[in-house]
Amino acid sequence: MKDMDVGRTATSRQFAPSKIANKPSDYDHDYADEQVRRAGRYLEAGRIDRAEACLRSGLERAPDHAECTAYLGVCLAAGQRKYVTAEKLVKNILASNPYDPTAWYALGRINLLGGRREQAFRNFAKAKQVSRDDAGVEKMVDQMDPRRPPVLTFLPRNNPLNVWLGRLRSHFSSE
Repeated sequence: MKDMDVGRTATSRQFAPSKIANKPSDYDHDYADEQVRRAGRYLEAGRIDRAEACLRSGLERAPDHAECTAYLGVCLAAGQRKYVTAEKLVKNILASNPYDPTAWYALGRINLLGGRREQAFRNFAKAKQVSRDDAGVEKMVDQMDPRRPPVLTFLPRNNPLNVWLGRLRSHFSSE
């Protein structure tokens, strides 16, 4: 019995611990939700380090919390300029759930912070598309998109006529 740990039986060493015992409870998910709300307020105030601390605290209790992970990616991009790491975090969420509007929104913010505007606006549009008319998501996306509505609303924004008329509009409105 030298090779056995004190207090453990031979059968307990043979089987791995149950995954169910390590699964976060509803209380843990509620805690992570609250940490996301707090982090959002800190992000709006520009306190990225505090937001990141809240999100990491939420992820300690609920490591599978997608919204917490998405906003942690935004914090990494905004605070530490770790764009690649942040993008990988969010893309992992999208790999398991491509219909998560928060993840698409976070990916858009990361791309916007990284200077990839066109990709950011595509991600914002995707967030709107998968949000299923969620007013909160649409409001967040509209606040992040500094562009004005297209001149000809019945045509897509990237239509050459809309692009040309938009440039013309901005030229005359700046004078």
